[in-house]
Amino acid sequence: MKILFVSTSSGSRGGGELYLIYLGQELARRGHSVGLWCSQHPRMDELANSFGKFGEVLRSPYLNTYDRKLRCFGDAFPHLNQAYLSQWQAFQPDILHLNKQNLEDGLDLLALSEHLSVPCLATVHITQTQTSLEAVLGQLRDVIAKRALSRFHGSLVAISENRAQELTQFLLPVNSSAQKVVEIDNGVSIPETSERLAKRQATRSQLALQPDEMLILAVGRMEAQKQPLLFLQWANYLKNSIPSARFLWVGDGRLASVWDEWVMEHQAQDYIQRLGWQNDVTPFLAAADGFFHPAKFEGLPFALLEAMAWSLPCVITPSLADELKFTPGVCFIAADHQEFTGLEAFMNHTARENVAIAGHQLINQRFSLGSMVYKYENLYTSLTPA
Repeated sequence: MKILFVSTSSGSRGGGELYLIYLGQELARRGHSVGLWCSQHPRMDELANSFGKFGEVLRSPYLNTYDRKLRCFGDAFPHLNQAYLSQWQAFQPDILHLNKQNLEDGLDLLALSEHLSVPCLATVHITQTQTSLEAVLGQLRDVIAKRALSRFHGSLVAISENRAQELTQFLLPVNSSAQKVVEIDNGVSIPETSERLAKRQATRSQLALQPDEMLILAVGRMEAQKQPLLFLQWANYLKNSIPSARFLWVGDGRLASVWDEWVMEHQAQDYIQRLGWQNDVTPFLAAADGFFHPAKFEGLPFALLEAMAWSLPCVITPSLADELKFTPGVCFIAADHQEFTGLEAFMNHTARENVAIAGHQLINQRFSLGSMVYKYENLYTSLTPA
C-alpha cells in the first residue's frame, strides 16, 4: 500500500512530527511505501531528513497557518492549488493521510484533498478550541475550523479517548461528521532491557553522574504550554529533600533565556542544566531515574509515553491528568505553586518503583507502537476499495 502523509508543517519539533516518523518508519518496515509532503521552509528540514531515511519526501512552498497574518481566516474560502494537488497525484497514493497539529491548521489542505480521487483521513493532535485557550477572535476561528472539518469527506482520527470525545463534541450537531471520528491511541517503542542498560551506563558517564545521584529529566519545547518554569519550582522543592538529585531539561524554545535567568538567580547551576534539542532522547531516558512533565495541556504526549516505556516514574500536572484520564497510580500528580503533594510521594523509593511498573504495564497494554500501527493498517484497509 502507498501512503502519502501530508504535514501542515508547523515545524514545532513536537509530538506531531514524532508521530509521522514513528508511524511512517514502522509502516515502511512492514512493507508499505510511504511518502511525506511538507513545506520547503528550513524548519521542516529536520523532519524531511529523518523521514527521507525510509520514505520519499516531497517539498512545497506551502505557508503554514501560523505564518499567515490572518491565520485560518484565509481558509474560510479555500482555492484550488493545482501545484500541490499535482504533487500528491504524482506520488500515486492509495491513501492520503493529513497530519494536523490542532483544529484550525491546514484547513486549506483538507479542502484540497477533496480533489484527489483516493481515500483520505486526517489526524488531529490537539482538540482544544481557540475559545477555550482565550485566543484572539477565538470564537470566529472555531466557527471556521468547525465548518472545514465538518465538510471534510474523509475520516478524522483523534489520538486518545479524551481527544476523540472533544473532537466529536466540537463537531456537533453535525451528526455525519461526528460519526467519522476514529480513536487510535499514540504508541511508542518499548526498549529491551539490554538497550536500557547499555545506554544508561554510557550516558550517565557522559553526564558525569555519580552512582548515587538521581537524574530527573524533562523533554519538550520551552514554551508556555509546557511550563518549564514549573519544572524549576518542582526541582527546587525536591532538591531540599533529595540532595543527590540532579535535573535536566532537553529542548529549546522562547523561554530558554527566562529559564537561564532563574537558574542563575537561584544559583542552581550545579544541579539544574538544560540541553538543546536532541534527535534521539532515548540515551537520556535510559540515564534518568525519574521524569517530570509539567505541561498544562497536550494531545497525547510522546515524551511522557516514552518515559513510561523506559520504566521511569513520571510526575504530571493535575490539568494534564484530567485530560489523559490514565489509570490511577501510573503517574504522580503534583500541583503548581506551593502544593507539592505529588512530589512528596515521589520522594518515596518504593512508591517510585510501583509507579514506574504501573506506567510500563500501561504502555504495554495500550500505548505500544505495534498496537498503533496495527490499528492504522486496519483503518487504511477499511477505506480502500477491495
